[in-house]
Amino acid sequence: MKFQRPSFLYPLFSEITLIPGIGPKTFKLLENKIGKNVIDLLFHFPHTVINRLCNLDLKHCPTNSIITKKILITKHISNFYNPRRPYKLIGHCENFEIEIYFFNYKGKYIEKNFPVNSVVIVSGKINRFNEIVKFTNPDYIYEVSQINKIPKFEPIYPLTAGINNKLLRKSIRHAIKLIPPDLPEWIPNKIILENNWPTFSEALRFIHIPNSMIEVDNRSLYLQRLSFDEVFANQLGMQIYKKKYQTLNVNKKKRKSKYFNKCLENLNFNLTNSQNECIEDLYSDLCSKTQMKRILQGDVGSGKTIVALAAILNVIENSKQAALMAPTELLSIQHYNFIKNFTESLSIKVALLTSKIDKNERISILNKISNGNVDIVIGTHSLISDRVTFNNLGIAVIDEQHKFGVIQRSKVLAKGENVHLLLLTATPIPRSLSMTVYGDLDLSEIKEKPKNRKKIITKILPLEKYEKVKIAISRALENKEKIYWVCPLLEETEKLDLVSLNNRFKVLTQSFSKFNPTLAHGKMDNYEREKSIERFFNNKSRILIASTVIEVGIDIPDATIIIIENAERFGLAQLHQLRGRVGRSSLQSYCILMYGKNISEVGKLRLKTMRDTDDGFFIAEKDLELRGPGEVFGTRQSGENEFKLLPFIDKEKLILVKDLAIDIVSTNNLNFEHEVLVSLFNKDEYIKLIS
Repeated sequence: MKFQRPSFLYPLFSEITLIPGIGPKTFKLLENKIGKNVIDLLFHFPHTVINRLCNLDLKHCPTNSIITKKILITKHISNFYNPRRPYKLIGHCENFEIEIYFFNYKGKYIEKNFPVNSVVIVSGKINRFNEIVKFTNPDYIYEVSQINKIPKFEPIYPLTAGINNKLLRKSIRHAIKLIPPDLPEWIPNKIILENNWPTFSEALRFIHIPNSMIEVDNRSLYLQRLSFDEVFANQLGMQIYKKKYQTLNVNKKKRKSKYFNKCLENLNFNLTNSQNECIEDLYSDLCSKTQMKRILQGDVGSGKTIVALAAILNVIENSKQAALMAPTELLSIQHYNFIKNFTESLSIKVALLTSKIDKNERISILNKISNGNVDIVIGTHSLISDRVTFNNLGIAVIDEQHKFGVIQRSKVLAKGENVHLLLLTATPIPRSLSMTVYGDLDLSEIKEKPKNRKKIITKILPLEKYEKVKIAISRALENKEKIYWVCPLLEETEKLDLVSLNNRFKVLTQSFSKFNPTLAHGKMDNYEREKSIERFFNNKSRILIASTVIEVGIDIPDATIIIIENAERFGLAQLHQLRGRVGRSSLQSYCILMYGKNISEVGKLRLKTMRDTDDGFFIAEKDLELRGPGEVFGTRQSGENEFKLLPFIDKEKLILVKDLAIDIVSTNNLNFEHEVLVSLFNKDEYIKLIS
């Protein structure tokens, strides 16, 4: 299908410089935090709403509450002789003395506009000292006659340096005026009536500009409506994309298994029931008349690679090539060694394509791939470059798939005709999220770990026990074990009482110099970081001090201990991923979670959850529960669609919206209003790929 964004939506996708008051400097600040288009402003939602109608008696108003009061001004205390001191107004209200402090204000302006014996209306946060109520730089102060200038309900937005709420509110009010007046309705009327939802435009307007307590109280209702829209848009886009490949005429293949059966003879363990079930899923896809597009989701150490190998060998037996793409060179090398080891006796040609390969060898490998003299190609994202041409690509396997987005997937599929796609992820996410993020894919889950793996022993310790931990790891290092040491910060900060990564590296290097500690973090050059991790892998170093760059793409079986400093600062899912760097062999492994003095109750619950379970799927659900709205997708990960409102939609609605999208696409009932929807939420990237 040919897709074109409706012209009446163009203003919403114009740069925010269209909004009055947003110049080049402000544009850059907003672009980094929110986005560059008008629609991005509209989808930047307030995290709370201030009710300035609050009119409790001062006697009952707690400190730090926001109130609006009429105050009689009785005295001015000038800062004429010391401009660094605040200008102070003394007033009275409800038998209380009121002090109003102004920093960085011109005294002449205050004297002129708020003279002695005048009555002013003041709105802002109060503090108390004995019987004195204090306002410091109040949000609003006007003559009583100008009371209408103070908003009754005021949204408060997440901010970035250089941007304030006043600017955002003003800009968003202008943006709202650009919403087309007669947008079509894309949600069936029955669903709208059952949920008492407003229109899309009304929901946006009520969230940003509430006019009554009813609208403030119904904020979650409006967010539910918009979250349904967001997921609906994503599902429609993905189902259109999926249908394109489901209708392809893929020649049915024979269900051969002699290659894989031969490989199984080399295994020193039996496959789990879960692994066997997933292999059956893959065989069913590969032997059908449609193209496979499946994600294999398995906890760390669950054995996804051997399952993927079953699919790869099936394709090779049917005279096709296979490609395996990984996010790091080290992981590519590990995959190469693993597959090479299992396929040596099968006369299968395996090639490794990384940046470390010299020019002449690279040219030779590229020629062999093009001529069909290589069966399995393993490498990083360089596999999707234009220089790599396959003779007859049959399947593409992408490991740690969240590092690659829909565009990268499309480029892989373009490397051959009717290429099967298998995505691997070791990041367990709640099934409700799976349905949304991976709606264009079929899903298989490995829920068991190989029987030879021991459970990782997880301990929780305060940072005060640092010296005892050092003694313990000293014994482990002398016993030729390998250790990860993870810190949350690269540099020291005055605001946070945390040990920086660089400082920890210096200290541990002094203590354990003979074990050659090495450092890895995100600000290092890629080559330098890879070399550092490689030293650790090749036993030239026995202790790796790192940031979260080791969270994925690292598989070092003889690493047995991981220490995570200030573990309370990490989310559950991230902690689980980090813990998964150990426990990858039959050796007993340990995870030590160290916490700081100011740990919150939520932080304590996170660590307790980590100690009590190693079930990644349970942890993912708990993570979603603990983080709640506004934090789940707060940091956009490379390759993933960003969902701003997903926490506001329940599981039943997720199932409903997916079924609705499937029904519309499968029955060819995709209409103009649906095109408007996918455009509004910028989910038309799927449709553009097949246009």
